[in-house]
Amino acid sequence: MQIIRTSTANAAAEVAADHVASRAVDAIEENGRFVWAVSGGSTPGVFLAALAQREQVDWERTHLFQVDERIAATHSAERNDTIIRECFLTSRPEANYHPLPVVSESLTRALLLHLAHLERLTSDPAVLDLVQLGLGSDGHTASLLPRDAVLEATGDLATTGTYQGTRRITMTAPLINRARERLFLVTGAAKDPALRQLTSADPAIPATLITPKATVLVTDRLGEGPAE
Repeated sequence: MQIIRTSTANAAAEVAADHVASRAVDAIEENGRFVWAVSGGSTPGVFLAALAQREQVDWERTHLFQVDERIAATHSAERNDTIIRECFLTSRPEANYHPLPVVSESLTRALLLHLAHLERLTSDPAVLDLVQLGLGSDGHTASLLPRDAVLEATGDLATTGTYQGTRRITMTAPLINRARERLFLVTGAAKDPALRQLTSADPAIPATLITPKATVLVTDRLGEGPAE
C-alpha cells in the first residue's frame, strides 16, 4: 500500500482530490469516461468540495457511484447522498451521478438494476476505475461492518444488519478489490488505533479485507516525520 502523509486533514483532502482528478483525466483519455465510487462521512465532504474545483476534469464524462448508503429517507442528514449533493453536485451538476436506490419499494430488484447499470458502463463483472474509502474507528470501511454477515458476501452489493440505528447497502470486498485502484482517505486522531491495524494488515478489522495492491492511503496521521 502506498502511503501519503500530510500535515493537516485539509491538506489530506486536497492531496486526495488531486489524485482522483489525475486518475479521472487519464481514464477519460484512455476510455472516454471515468467510473468511480465515493464513501460517506465528514472527511469525504471536504474532499468532494476540493475535487469539485478541479477544472482539468471533463466532468460530463465522469460517472459517480456510492460505495455505501444508509437505508433512510431522502434528504436525511444521515444519508451519504446528502453530502455528495451538497459538497460536490452543487458545483458539478454536469457529472453523471448514480445513487444507490435505498428508498425503492422493491430494494432487491432496484439493486439488481443498479448493478446491471454499473456493469453496462464498465464490464461484467463490474470493474470501477477508482473506489474512495474511509476508515471507521472500529476498523470498518465502506459498510463492511465488524461481525456482520456482509463480510462473507460474495455478490457485488449487500445489505448489512442494523448498525448505529440503520441498515445499510454497501459495495462488497470482491467488487472493491476488482477496481483498478483504491484510495483510502483517513484523518483525525480517533482513527489512530484502526489506522495502525490497517497499515499492519491486522486481520481483526474488516478494512484489511481490502487488497493493498494498487491501493493508496492519504492521511494526516501515522506519527512524526516529514509529510509528503
